[in-house]
Amino acid sequence: MSEAVQESAVGRPVFSPLVALAMVGVGALSLLFYLVFAAYAPDLSGDYDGRASALSRSAVGFAALSAFLRDQDIPVLMSRGLGEQEMAKASLIILTPGVENSGKETLAVTTKEPKLVILPKWRAAPDPLHPGWVQNAGLLPPTAITTRLLESLSKSSRLAAAQGSASARLHNSFDGSELTTGAIQSWQTISGSDWTGYVTDAQNRSVVARLTGTRLYVLSDPDLMNTHGLKDIATARAAAVIVRSLRRGQGPVIFDLTLSGYRRSPNLLRLVFEPPLLGATLCALFAALLMGIHAATRFGAPLASGRVFALGKQALADNSAALIAMTRREHRIAPRYAAAIRRRVARIVGAPADARDDDLNATLDEMRRPSESAQPLAELMAEASRAADESDAVRVARKLHRWRREMIHER
Repeated sequence: MSEAVQESAVGRPVFSPLVALAMVGVGALSLLFYLVFAAYAPDLSGDYDGRASALSRSAVGFAALSAFLRDQDIPVLMSRGLGEQEMAKASLIILTPGVENSGKETLAVTTKEPKLVILPKWRAAPDPLHPGWVQNAGLLPPTAITTRLLESLSKSSRLAAAQGSASARLHNSFDGSELTTGAIQSWQTISGSDWTGYVTDAQNRSVVARLTGTRLYVLSDPDLMNTHGLKDIATARAAAVIVRSLRRGQGPVIFDLTLSGYRRSPNLLRLVFEPPLLGATLCALFAALLMGIHAATRFGAPLASGRVFALGKQALADNSAALIAMTRREHRIAPRYAAAIRRRVARIVGAPADARDDDLNATLDEMRRPSESAQPLAELMAEASRAADESDAVRVARKLHRWRREMIHER
């Protein structure tokens, strides 16, 4: 019973074709998705960054500002290291450095103008319960911000932070309009002999100032444009007016991301999934799919393997023949083969098989049909004894085969 069960199980596939196809498909898609996400991981990681960048959705980030400007029909572009030609097309370039950056790094981003540098104000710690959120860890010292970001621009730069939280009434010198903001805590302003105020509060303290001789503007209080500040509609309206006033032309507003570490570096894996190499990638994937279909339909299920050691006389004969062929001694068995054929024919025709070789050869020759091409049996036996290689043995075997057929009248 067990042998019958084993024989019935032989040839039965381990997996059904549908399961095997599903496994291959899931594996191929998983590999493809892994490669795509690995290539574009830097572009997708900004949502969970708590720093002050245009990709950050945290309170100190500026993702809300970029979305708000798009809603105002203002084109927005993110820069991961755009060249000067692309930067020249911008109507405004917004830089959002942190205290880990320096004024020289900020200026080195691009030489094109106008530029708006939004200064930091808050210490922010990651929120362990909400990825991408931050917790308020207090104010940054104004002197630290000045030393890191402003002294390289102007030695006369000063920052001041007011106490408490209150809304502010602003005067926009660009168009003479009056702006009102929501409640802003620790209102931060900028001053200095090299700075000209363009947006000032009721005490004539500058919140947006221009560096003399340039079109470099500085926003001293980031709460006027960050996500935390834009939650108030009045502050959002003031931010939109300021951005429109700073723009020159109808080009896009470009947010720089390189100061936050999002500089795009050459990536061969990314190039594979982008034009012009995208077409070659799709052709390669399609060719791989066709090769898989061709292999599946051509070869089919694997054949069941037989026994390692076969049973029976046939297996014994095959193994013996293989051993003889391996040792290259086929011609050595030619005499015994000739003697075996002679004994077999003698039994069939009724000749005395136990007679001496000469007598048996003569008897079998007498019983053979007379023919001009007939070769005496004694000569065949002698030729078999003289076989020196495989070709001699094969030639003698063919002659013995014809002799046997003549003796027993086999067609």
